[in-house]
Amino acid sequence: MKVLAIIPARGGSKGIINKNIQKVGCLPLIKHTIISAKKSKKIDKILISTDDKKILKIASSMGVETPFLRPKKISSDTATSLDVVKHALKYLEKHSYIPDVICLLQPTSPFRDDDIIDKSIELLIKSKATSVIGVSKIKTHAYGSFWKKNNFLKPFQSNFQIYSRRQSLPDLYFPTGSIYTFSLNTLKKYDSIYGPKIKPLILLQQNNVDIDTLFDLFIAEMKLKHWKNYQKKFHCHFDSG
Repeated sequence: MKVLAIIPARGGSKGIINKNIQKVGCLPLIKHTIISAKKSKKIDKILISTDDKKILKIASSMGVETPFLRPKKISSDTATSLDVVKHALKYLEKHSYIPDVICLLQPTSPFRDDDIIDKSIELLIKSKATSVIGVSKIKTHAYGSFWKKNNFLKPFQSNFQIYSRRQSLPDLYFPTGSIYTFSLNTLKKYDSIYGPKIKPLILLQQNNVDIDTLFDLFIAEMKLKHWKNYQKKFHCHFDSG
């Protein structure tokens, strides 16, 4: 079975300039995801899809395939993950590589457990799902939120008051962005990276850092520097009674 990892990393970003090469810890953001992909025992090819020469150079220095610069038409804010995947697969098909399974790994989600990629592939195969997505349980629930209409707040859920207690809220999950695993058959049959049978891979909430703003970058930096020691402090406290 051939398993391809695609890391989409365009150069342009409105929130943070050169976001994918900004450092988290001592490494550019893109490197964290490349390292995760390299730890997988099941991936046999890693490909970077980028329109940026600096990103291409970093990836190439780590031994990752950088066979093209992504065209402008699929490098804008309106381009979708599906566009990026199709472009990469079309290129690889011309060079006689057709994967069975594709893992889409977004560099803006740098914190992955070492085995998450291989777990997602195993889950896809065993469950016969059309896709597997890394998700976390959401903390701020949609049922307690409001629309803004005519300068007033309108409940998103008309009977929102019955959900005032957290325990009464149904579980909702949101994609972390860290991994989307799907088969080539899903892509061909449904023209989608999802398909109708989406299996969740539930991830720890502390690993759900999706970097979109400067504040997100700050959170990622602080997590990398302090989270392990911070956890130890509280474990000691709880263990002592």
